[in-house]
Formats: sequence, C-alpha cells, structure tokens
Amino acid sequence: MVRRIIYLSLKKLMLPVLAAMLSLPLPAQEEVIRKEVRVVKPYEPVLEKAAKINLLPELDDTVRFMPDFTYSITPRPFLATYKARPIRAARIEGETIARLYKSYLKLGMGNYISPLAEFSMNNLRSKDHSLGLYFGYISSQGKVKLDNGKRVPAAYSDLKGEVYGEKYFPHATLEGKAFIANNTVHRYGYAPLLDTALVEDSIRQRYLNPGAYLHYYSSWPDSGHLNYDFRAGYDYFTGISGNLQHAVRFTGSMDRQFDDKTVGLASDVKYFRRNAGMDSAFNTVISLQPWFSQSTSEWRLKAALDATFDVRNGNTEIRFYPKIRFQFNIVPEYLTAYIGMDGNLQTNDYRSVARENPYISPGLQVLNTDRKMEVYGSLFGQAGAQSDYRLFGSFTLADQMPFFVNDSVNGLGNRFTVVYDDVQIFKFSGEYAFQVGDKWSVGGRAAIYRYTMSTEAKPWNKPGFDAALRISYNLRNKILARTDLFYVGSRYARSLDQPGTVLPLSGYPDINLQLEYRYTRILSFFLRFNNMAGIRYQTWNQYPSQGFRFMGGFTYSL
Repeated sequence: MVRRIIYLSLKKLMLPVLAAMLSLPLPAQEEVIRKEVRVVKPYEPVLEKAAKINLLPELDDTVRFMPDFTYSITPRPFLATYKARPIRAARIEGETIARLYKSYLKLGMGNYISPLAEFSMNNLRSKDHSLGLYFGYISSQGKVKLDNGKRVPAAYSDLKGEVYGEKYFPHATLEGKAFIANNTVHRYGYAPLLDTALVEDSIRQRYLNPGAYLHYYSSWPDSGHLNYDFRAGYDYFTGISGNLQHAVRFTGSMDRQFDDKTVGLASDVKYFRRNAGMDSAFNTVISLQPWFSQSTSEWRLKAALDATFDVRNGNTEIRFYPKIRFQFNIVPEYLTAYIGMDGNLQTNDYRSVARENPYISPGLQVLNTDRKMEVYGSLFGQAGAQSDYRLFGSFTLADQMPFFVNDSVNGLGNRFTVVYDDVQIFKFSGEYAFQVGDKWSVGGRAAIYRYTMSTEAKPWNKPGFDAALRISYNLRNKILARTDLFYVGSRYARSLDQPGTVLPLSGYPDINLQLEYRYTRILSFFLRFNNMAGIRYQTWNQYPSQGFRFMGGFTYSL
C-alpha cells in the first residue's frame, strides 16, 4: 500500500517537470551530415571447396552365389497357311521414238549473186546397215574493190558430192565413202601499184578432188578382246594448170588391255605420186608407233616411240619422236591436268597446201615439216554444273616450216610461194563454255602465238592472236538464233616492191548472225548475215574480202 502511494506521488510530481522540459526551445541544427557509399564490386558469395569422397563403396562379400538351373525346349513346326493369288501382268508402254525423215533440202540466195543448195538422203533406222548421199553447192559472183580503186572479179564456188554407207557386224563395223569436190577461186589480188586490168579467165584456178576410203574397226562390248581400227583410202587432186597428185593413205592400230595396262601398235603410211610438171620423184612417209598405257581412277600414263621413215628422191631419212603423256585428277571432275611431250613429221602435200592457201602458184612443191619436239601442258574441268573450261600451253621446235609470201615471178604478186625457216613456237590458249538454263549457251576461245625465227624477219601471214565467241539461243526448238564473233590479230607480209620491207596487215573482226524459224518439223526459214560490220579486211596480202553479206532461204524434210 505504501509503494502505491509513493508511485502515485512521484507520477504527479514528474509530469509537470517533463511538460516544462518539452516546452523549452531546441537549438538550431547547423550542419547536415552527408555520407556517400561506393560499391567497388558486387558481392559474390563463395563456397569453400569441400572434400569429396571419390571412391565408391564396395561390398566385400566372400560368399559367391552361382545360379544353376536347367531347361528344355520342345520344338514344334509352325505351319503357315497361305492362299495363292494371281499377279497382274506388267504393262510396258512403248517408248516414244522420234520420227526420222529420209531426205533434207536446203535452198538459199544472197547478195553478190550467191546461191546455196544442199540435199541429203539417208535410209531410216536399220539394225544392220546405213546408206546415204549428200550434195552441196555454194558460189558467189561478186566483185571486190582493191586499194587502187579498181573492182576485180572475186568469184568462187564450192561443190561437193558424197555417197556413204555403213555395215554393222556382231563385233565390227565397216564404213565406206566415195566423194568428189570441185573448188574454184580467182587470183584477183594483184599489186595495187600496177595499173592493169585482169582477164577473168587468166586468173581462174579450179581444183578437182575425187576419192574414196574404207574404214573397218572393232566394236567389242568389253575390253578383254583385241581392238583394231584400220582406214585406207585413195584420192586424186589436180589443178586447172594440169598439175596433179595421186595419194594413197593408210592408218591402222591394234591394242589389247591387260587389267589396268594396255599395249598397242599404231601405223601410218602416206604415198604421193605427182606428174612431171610438179616433181618427178615420189614421196613416201611411213610411221610405226608402239605404245604402252596404264591407268587408275586418279591418273593415266601413255608412252610411245614414233619411228618415221621419209623417202624422197631415193633417199631415206629416219626420225624418232618420243611421245609421253601423263594425266592426273587434282579435283575429280573440276580440275584435271596433263603434261606431255610429242613430235611428228608433218606432210605438206599438194592437196593440204592448196586447201590452206588456194592462191598458190601452179606446181608449187612444199617440203615436209619436222616438228622435232613439242612440250605441252593443260588444265581442264568443270567450273560449275553446266560449264567447262580448258587452258593449254605448248612450246614447239619445228624445222623447215613453210611460210607463204607473194610470188614476184609474173610481176602481179597475185600468187603465193613459200619460204622455209626453223622456228620456235610458243602457244597459249583458253576455252570456256557454259549453259544458261535451257535456252542460252555461250562458248569462246582465244589463243596467243609467239614465233622466234632463225633467218626470216617475221612469220609471214601468221597471226599473233585469234579469238572466237559464239552465243546461241533456242526457244522451244521454234526460234533459234546464233551469233559468231571472230577476231584475227595483226600479221606481216613481205613487200614485193621494196625487198626487205615488212608490210603490217591489220587485225580484223568478223561478226556473223544466223536466225531460224521452224514453222513445222519439216519446214523452216533462215536468215544469215556475215561480216555485219562491213569491214574489207585482207585474208591474205593483197586479197581484200567481200563486205557485208546476207542470205535467206528455207529447209524442207521429207
């Protein structure tokens, strides 16, 4: 009781005192405390590594329990029941075979009075033979303007006829052909400094070439048999001047494969007989070439030794040409390379020389060229699914190589003779072709030639560069178009008026366009445009070409 009295007394006493103290004014705060905390790195809790028990617990029991049980099998056959059900016969539908036509006719006409005619006929499908004939003719009656402003007749004509056939045997094929060709040109390219008029009959040159050949070769379905290939032929070649040449040609080869190795023997025989106006002596060239090859899926090697006998004027010269070629796949289908060495005796007979240059002097004799050695290499393959390419380079040593120069015997210079020289020839060429869809195809090539002469100043009438480009378009085999662009680089000719003077011949382009519209499967119409730029370039020294030419016509099949 006493404690309660004391507590109440103190409470009454302290309340006024506390009230008085709270009523007193507080001193003003003079400064506010400012603190700034910077976190240098966030807090990362880290657990200490604990000791781990790496060993698994094992139970070491000395008692081993081996199960032991027996069993038996009672075999019973399973009898499967089946019911026969007929199988429907397979239905084989006939394969669509394209229709063949026995004959083909093509007729056309162009400026310079240039008619064109072609006709061919062939039997239809046969299992044991094929027989046909062909006839073709084209000519031009136009004139050409020379550098002196005079227009001279530059008519030409080409006529060719053939009868050919094939006979099929179980393991061989026999082919045969008889032909005749008649080519006419005019030697209109006389020296422009001369003030003269040429009589057309005096400058006409006509070449007649009939002949025939047989070709017999094996066609075994496998490689375990003796393969053979023989070809023999005869042709007669003569000019309007009365010079003529008889030629007998034979080539043959046999080979046999043993696993991945193949051995063979090849031969080549040429016999030329000319009349007294050209050469009283005969020329016979015989070549024998044993060879060996071996191949795998990655590479192929072929080696041969060519022994050539050149018989002329009762003298025989023997030449040996080692031949070797090694081909290997760097990247299959995309990059393949081959390198090799070659050589041969090039026969320059009357027919081959006249075909290269029809304006040669009558009775011109050209010696054979000894291509002593040729070292070459190539890269080829595919650059894509529808494109192919090839790069080629070679270095050749050739003795007695002929070069055409204007002949000054008749004073006109409209005929050509030859001079010989030992040369070194470097060649680099490239080819590329690709297909763009089903309609477009493009192909082109280019080549560079470098001649190192021994005695002559220049490689007369030989270009240092040539190129060609072809672009084709096919719209559903209905509309076809083709453009051909050619370019022949600069050449050199030997001057007639100033001996020792070199005449440069400018390079020239040639642009051609061909259009065809196939009205039906048997009837079509065509247009051709040649030398569209109208450039009067010189194919040979003093021989300017015709200008712009066009031709139109149709084709018909029966």
